[in-house]
Amino acid sequence: MNRLRREQTLSPLDLSDRSDKVRSKLSKSEAVVVMDPPNVQWMTGFTGSNGTVYIDHERFVLITDQRYQEQGPLEIMQTRSTAELAISKNSIEELPKLAGRKTIKLDSNKVTWASAVRLGETLEGDIVPSSPLNALRAQKDEREIERISLAAKIADQALKDTVPLFSQKVSEVEIAAHLDNKIREYGASESAYKTIVASGVNSSKPHAQPSEKQIEQGDVLIVDVGAVVDGYRSDMTRTFVIGKPTDLQENYLGVVLEAQQEGVKILEPDMPCAEIDRRCRMKIEEAGWGPSFIHGTGHGVGLDIHESPAINSRSKDKLLTGMIVTIEPGIYFTDICGVRWEDLYEITETGARQLTLSSKSPQA
Repeated sequence: MNRLRREQTLSPLDLSDRSDKVRSKLSKSEAVVVMDPPNVQWMTGFTGSNGTVYIDHERFVLITDQRYQEQGPLEIMQTRSTAELAISKNSIEELPKLAGRKTIKLDSNKVTWASAVRLGETLEGDIVPSSPLNALRAQKDEREIERISLAAKIADQALKDTVPLFSQKVSEVEIAAHLDNKIREYGASESAYKTIVASGVNSSKPHAQPSEKQIEQGDVLIVDVGAVVDGYRSDMTRTFVIGKPTDLQENYLGVVLEAQQEGVKILEPDMPCAEIDRRCRMKIEEAGWGPSFIHGTGHGVGLDIHESPAINSRSKDKLLTGMIVTIEPGIYFTDICGVRWEDLYEITETGARQLTLSSKSPQA
């Protein structure tokens, strides 16, 4: 059990510089309040369900309740975070003591309306919508990349162990369950998202949920799977054909693979993300299927499955070293089938390193 996790010894996370990184984005009169679990974990290492982080140029505090009075200090110590710990029945009531009249930067995409209203009623200073952690989290350090790489290896192995089932009388939900079990067996804490297994006409839905439909000869089968290691996620999609592919199916698969390769060719620091999307989309448009490519080309991956940067036609982002991104062009024909190839890449100083290595042989 946990074979892959045992075989790879991970370096301990070191979050000792996180407070300095955030403070570099703040003036002396500003503070950041973080309430969503992935950002709390990125700042402090804390993985409990109730955590609030306050940081300004003087204080860096993790506020949680008595359930975590032992877990909190342990996780702070294990990750070398410099956060103080405050135990409170109500974290929002603690914030005015720390913030005074400072302007509070709050990620409006990560906080509920109710929490924002309560903060507005409680704090003396202004609250402004801001997401300073997004850009900081986009560039991963070596220890984060280690964990994402291991999550990718686990998903690769889980898929390899599952492919033999495709020729048997099994349903989409049975394949998904097998993948999820294998991911945990190899040492991941859980799947990175709800595993997608979509066959036949179901594959025309990009985010189809596994159903009781049985896998049949001639089906196109999309499998979208990832794993979680210490909170860090992987993301990968493979497309199969059950039995011998038709000429049209081979054309679909080949064109989308060429589109992915076009995007991968230009992965390097400072590359505009919109240009990557354009390159992938161009290949599919040349084949006459442009309207069937109905989502963006990729996204960042880390503690969240969708992070900065966004790789789509509207993106203003550029690639930076240390980013972990997906490249995942796809085409979808309603009530017929869909095809998607997705891989995970680390942006390096000289280009990109592919982290998901499962075979792209389409015949299952």
